[in-house]
Amino acid sequence: MNTIARLALVLVAGAAAPQALSAEAAAAAAAPDLAAALAEFQLIESARPVREMMRGWSAPRRLVVVVDHAERTAWLQQAMPPGVTVVGVGGPADLGAVMQDADALVEVNCTAAMASAPKVRWIHANSGGGDTCLNLVPGVARGEVLLTNSQKVKNTVLAEMGMGYVFALARSIDVTLENQRARELNRRGGRPGKRLEGATMLIVGLGGAGTEIARIAHAIGMKVIATDPVNRNPPGFVSHVGLPEELPSLVGQADVVMIAAPLTPQTRGLFDAAMFARMKRDAIFVNWARADIVVAEDLAAALKSGTIGSAALNWASQVPLATDHPLWEAPNLILAPWAGAPVAMSRDASPEAARENEMRWLVVRENMRRFANGDRMYSVFDVARGF
Repeated sequence: MNTIARLALVLVAGAAAPQALSAEAAAAAAAPDLAAALAEFQLIESARPVREMMRGWSAPRRLVVVVDHAERTAWLQQAMPPGVTVVGVGGPADLGAVMQDADALVEVNCTAAMASAPKVRWIHANSGGGDTCLNLVPGVARGEVLLTNSQKVKNTVLAEMGMGYVFALARSIDVTLENQRARELNRRGGRPGKRLEGATMLIVGLGGAGTEIARIAHAIGMKVIATDPVNRNPPGFVSHVGLPEELPSLVGQADVVMIAAPLTPQTRGLFDAAMFARMKRDAIFVNWARADIVVAEDLAAALKSGTIGSAALNWASQVPLATDHPLWEAPNLILAPWAGAPVAMSRDASPEAARENEMRWLVVRENMRRFANGDRMYSVFDVARGF
């Protein structure tokens, strides 16, 4: 069965599944519980309670949350102990009016969190990284502000972006667009197409987005291997998970190398000339995570020399890309801004997407409850390790 046919079956099966559910099963799917969310996301509980981790901890009074709809605020408030108020806002633009008295900022981008919030003691980032918060919020590094993130939570948007790059590069769509702009539809040029069914994908970082990428890749017939510093219990669709030290021996097996890791001292500059030299000459390299995981000059040279086949890179870096950087002239490269293309939220979420969203909020609410009570929390960012 070819890749397109296999993908069609996956989509048809996914579309038909809700109709086949019994009323009881459908109700269960629509109302996930906290235990199911914790099990699915494989969240790690902190070794110590917040009251011991933070010097001078005291019970918070106001937790400011960027909510997905107005009713969410009251639902979150139900889990809080007496004396704690949840303040829900509709988006980052609304934070300024309430940050002065905030003890916590929840479901925020750390760029927004760097604004004036003198009382804040906890930030929950709505992304899987922590390097931005570490750089922009000095209290995190000093141990004065607790940081948690969504690294283990499924992230379909990022997974779709990563796989979109893979499909585009495998079929030389970037070259097709160049031909279109040149008004030369009969010109082929570019690279030979790459068949994905039966190919091997190596995922560096098996968190929430990395696991979802693995699921999609496996569904279209790819073999999936990975490296991760902590994930030793991978899903069945990942055939092997090695430690980061195994990357040099694994990278040469991959037809597609996908970066889904956070930026840490260990991953900064991880993909340099030596690592690219270990890859297959027709390999696809995709990095939508953090640009600084790659030595950009080495990537440009690897593409120009044909050391690797093609690449996609989101320039997710605090340092702007210079206009004379060699990446601009690198062949077989899709170069995109920090978050790639913007994504509009669907007005009618599928039952599965709605369930995943509720599981995410169940975890957020539980962490809010635990912070309010000074208990152990989930997904605490480790400053020393960088994730």
